[in-house]
Amino acid sequence: MESDINRDKQLAASAGEEELKPLVYHKSPEVLTILINNRNLTEDLAAIIAGRRNIDPRILEALSHHVRWKDSYKVKLALCKNPKTPQKLTFSLLKFLRIFDLADLTRNNALPINVRARIEGEISEKLPAMALGIKITLAKRASSSVLMRLIEEGLKEAVAVCLDSPYMTEGDIYKIISLEKTSAQVIRMIAEHPKWSARYSVRWALIINNRAPLVAVVKFLKDMKTTDLQELYAAPEVPSSTKPHIHRELLERGIEMK
Repeated sequence: MESDINRDKQLAASAGEEELKPLVYHKSPEVLTILINNRNLTEDLAAIIAGRRNIDPRILEALSHHVRWKDSYKVKLALCKNPKTPQKLTFSLLKFLRIFDLADLTRNNALPINVRARIEGEISEKLPAMALGIKITLAKRASSSVLMRLIEEGLKEAVAVCLDSPYMTEGDIYKIISLEKTSAQVIRMIAEHPKWSARYSVRWALIINNRAPLVAVVKFLKDMKTTDLQELYAAPEVPSSTKPHIHRELLERGIEMK
């Protein structure tokens, strides 16, 4: 076993690219430490090491500070994707990443929650200065937290993409409707969206929202449960303009409300 390690150390120190390929998966920290100093190690192989999860974090740190790889974008990105990378190192590298790569990282569930939250925060800080086209592309790739921030901005084109995103949840939509700062335009877009306007909890949230278009609300009342309509009729938060329509719907179902 010792002879095998010694042989691998020698290979790691002087072997060419083809012989190095299997060594990037080596278990020994000693072999890997020697390997990253081999002048024949390519950027692609260095990125493989940077992305390994079954590796001593000290190897990842050494790789990030190595004179050959400290400016490599591919290596930096691989390190940031790796949940085994020390968080302090990850945080120091995030500022070098492109915005769309940051967006992809927000959906990397292998990363710790606080790392993803940090990335989402950095993206949100940059949003006001971004061009509309970048925001639209971002809306196709980012996590729901970033999408909600984009929706808060209220730009119609970006909001439309956010609402179509598979990363947006029903709970997110309910929260957006409930926020006072959400614009009437966004509320209307949700009320007219084929997916979200069909969700029962979303319809409920829209019915009690005074910025929701009345024509849509009246349509929603037809599919609400009778017990829920009775509760809504009595709820003080339901707009006064909506209550006569609830009353009429209940009458049509043979329910008289006092």
